[in-house]
Amino acid sequence: MRRLYHFLDRLIQAGGAIAGILIILTTGMTTFDVIARSVFNRPTTWATELCIYAIIGSCFLGSAYTLRTYSHITVDLLINLVPSKAQKILAYASNVCGFIFSLIFTIYSVEHVVNTYQLGTTSSSLLRIPMYLPEMFLPIGGLLLCIAFILQIVDGEAQKGDGHL
Repeated sequence: MRRLYHFLDRLIQAGGAIAGILIILTTGMTTFDVIARSVFNRPTTWATELCIYAIIGSCFLGSAYTLRTYSHITVDLLINLVPSKAQKILAYASNVCGFIFSLIFTIYSVEHVVNTYQLGTTSSSLLRIPMYLPEMFLPIGGLLLCIAFILQIVDGEAQKGDGHL
């Protein structure tokens, strides 16, 4: 069971690493487009669209990593006012609610991606990218988030921003 836990934690870390790479790619594409537009007066036809997809991907793939490292913005006023036993109960309740939301999100995003694939929907830009490809970030990120919430439930503690990955 410990091996599965560590494997899932590594999977979440990989999602975080890919999210970071996507942010770096977004920075590179934006810089390239700015230079192409301002210096050469030749804007790209692809940079804006691909940057949007990369930012969406980084948000969804990185959300599980930020959950596992306790990096999400949290309001801990209530947590700080209750005894430690109540903090544990609130942490469990919060993680269960988060898991349920993530599970519903993942199920519906899979349905959406399948429908997009079946319809053959493409982007309206010159690139004509099949839309199921960038939309795949949603169910993959949702699945990683489900896994992260399960691991949070297994951990069972309310944390105060100290990462453990």
